[in-house]
Amino acid sequence: MRLVTNTSPLIFLTKIDALALLPLCFSEILAPAAVLAEVGLELPGFIVPGKLSELGQAFVRGAIGRLHRGELEAMVLARETGIELIALDDRSARHRATQMGLRPIGTIGLLLLAHRRRHIQASSVQTKIDQLVNTHGLYLTGAIRDRIRADLASPSGDPRQH
Repeated sequence: MRLVTNTSPLIFLTKIDALALLPLCFSEILAPAAVLAEVGLELPGFIVPGKLSELGQAFVRGAIGRLHRGELEAMVLARETGIELIALDDRSARHRATQMGLRPIGTIGLLLLAHRRRHIQASSVQTKIDQLVNTHGLYLTGAIRDRIRADLASPSGDPRQH
């Protein structure tokens, strides 16, 4: 399975020392130039820089507004490379990605996917989610946190919903 990622999942996963879960779950992880510039961290070699076509770059320039350059570049890169799965946390970006025929997955969904694939225990996922919410400013409603707890207790949940 392949993934294109936006900035926030990379930053959040780095903050909770979970970035190394990505290559365990994905055969290829691409990030466009704007994401690599925004992240402000030296990223490991398993995150491959992806290049947009000239047409894709023109689309991004014309579409900047409500969505950020990194989000737009990630969506265009996903479309141009035929990668369906895209890591995005912002609700508006996730909605737009879905409209473009992509399947968004957030930071929480990435953690749950790693758990389902047995790369991280449920208790560690819960600890990392608590860190994201309590220390690093990730907003989750009480209902979403309850759903995550239920997903961690059952292997049948869909991580793309988080």
